[in-house]
Amino acid sequence: MAAPRVKKKLGELLIESGLITPEAFYQALEAQKGSKKRLGELLVEKGLVTERDIAAALSTQLGLPCVDLKLAPIEQEATRLIPESLARKHLVMPLSLDGSDLHIAMADPFNLEAFQDAQFISGYRLRAYVATRSDILWAINHHYNLKASIESIIEDIDAKSTVEILADTVEESADLEDIRKQSQAAPVIRIVNDLIAQAVERRASDIHLEPKATTFTVRIRVDGVLRVLQELPKWLQGTVTSRIKIMAKMDIAERRVPQDGRVTVRVDNRKLDLRVSTLPANYGEKIVIRILDSGASVITVDKLGMDEKCLSAFISLITKPQGIILVTGPTGSGKSTTLYAALSYINSIERNITTIEDPIEYELPGINQVGVNDKAGRTFASVLRSVLRQDPDVIMVGEMRDLETATIAMQASLTGHLVLSTIHTNNTVATITRLRNLGIPSYLIASTIIGIIAQRLVRVICPFCKTSDKPTEEKLRRIGLSDRELQNATFYRGKGCAECGGTGYRGRVGIYEMLVLSQRIKEYIASEATEATLRQLALAEGMVTLTSAGMEKVLSGITSVDGVMHVNQTEEGFGSTCLGCGCSLSTEFVACPQCGKRLIETCPVCAKIVDPRWSYCPYCAETLHRPASQHKDRKMRYLSVEKERAL
Repeated sequence: MAAPRVKKKLGELLIESGLITPEAFYQALEAQKGSKKRLGELLVEKGLVTERDIAAALSTQLGLPCVDLKLAPIEQEATRLIPESLARKHLVMPLSLDGSDLHIAMADPFNLEAFQDAQFISGYRLRAYVATRSDILWAINHHYNLKASIESIIEDIDAKSTVEILADTVEESADLEDIRKQSQAAPVIRIVNDLIAQAVERRASDIHLEPKATTFTVRIRVDGVLRVLQELPKWLQGTVTSRIKIMAKMDIAERRVPQDGRVTVRVDNRKLDLRVSTLPANYGEKIVIRILDSGASVITVDKLGMDEKCLSAFISLITKPQGIILVTGPTGSGKSTTLYAALSYINSIERNITTIEDPIEYELPGINQVGVNDKAGRTFASVLRSVLRQDPDVIMVGEMRDLETATIAMQASLTGHLVLSTIHTNNTVATITRLRNLGIPSYLIASTIIGIIAQRLVRVICPFCKTSDKPTEEKLRRIGLSDRELQNATFYRGKGCAECGGTGYRGRVGIYEMLVLSQRIKEYIASEATEATLRQLALAEGMVTLTSAGMEKVLSGITSVDGVMHVNQTEEGFGSTCLGCGCSLSTEFVACPQCGKRLIETCPVCAKIVDPRWSYCPYCAETLHRPASQHKDRKMRYLSVEKERAL
């Protein structure tokens, strides 16, 4: 790119913009004759204009973007191309790299020497921006002297833990002391390591680095809920983003498309796998880091949070020789943990157990684990076909996400294998509908599925600040508590303390809805029964819903009413629970079968749905607000007429 060509001088631009008068301009010109200062500097010193005014005028005239360097994310790889001495001499500041282009801010875009020197020494084609002189000096001081600039930030977030990056082929004899010294020497590396260490120390499952208009926010997800860890200054965004992308072996020059990467670290002798994802957003790249502790011990089935009846049914399912067991729920609801607990329970020297995962989250001794790699053509379906030739007894498929995978899994169960997998639905019965929508015939679903488990994770009340609570009546009705249960119930909540980070919760436990497919339910599935019919049949056979399971945790003092509502308020149970008595309802009901409360207003004669505000039924002309005895007589006559018409 050639240097910007202009015909008008700065003074003319300012006069035309109405920022100064011609008289003030000529006075400044006279003052400049005996001074070595630039005209713009003199105008600013005299208070006639501001630096922003000058930058805006230049931006308008030259058609160059104006940038605020205190808010712009500046990349370290760009600053390495222009020496600090040259940046100070010409008042230029490198911003970022975009292919063969170097974006650069200039206080004086007319300075051809500055433009040519920067282009020559960097070897890149320049894209010019306009910035104020003071902003450029501020940026040079901060970005060319990072160690001094972020000293106070490091003091604020410094963690006691040490973070060591491990290569994929790391040797045990590797000099970890050198890695530690390098981390301490580079301030940006230290700040990223400290963020990771603090997240691990606070039991976080994810780290979110989110660029905003004026800040760079770091949030962590603890017990399923996000909380702010740190508000970093905007000018650190570019360097922190680049550091994380370098750690995860991503392309630091590519910022237009999402990227995925991974890195293995050791934090206080704990080996952790970090899965990194970037996403271009309106204020820069948003980064999410998933923290996986592959070396952590797998939770046992008795620690999942199931009650005795549910646990007995679960063990009965996973010890069957063949069939499909599905675990369903939203992302982050603990499905993988439940499957790992099941595999750990049935693992023995006599069984050949193979898992197909994306990614492998925990290492299970004695079990063959295969990772999916779509780019290499190693999909769930292709790996599952190969696993079936490996003489397996039990197969765990990470997710049934398509028809091909589901079909192969069902064929595997028919040939004598036990298959465990996950699927994304709201509840157990909705899984049948989901499989039908994938294209699986109903008769095949009935022949292969032996059990479906829907689950959520509710937060456990912090034991250090647990106190009694008085929830509102509306909240109690929403989780299905009846008047009888409310009489002797005691409720609790967490006040918030240092141990729980002020949230009132510490840790999570599962709530479960378990559907064991009886012969009657299988017959209904094969005959294409609706979801509402299947759910009502399951309830009649004693299935405990997610709402009821959450209610039991509340009554036991394990979690609070708000804790259950937080994870379960979008679940079907809330839309099908009687607000009068808490009875579970079907979508086909017009009244509660337990307390008789009307759910939908219907005409007492023709039974069509009517508006409660109507005085007459528009379908049969019946007067709606009359004694029940009169409705009964008119209904008998109505049915008699309808029968005659039918004949």
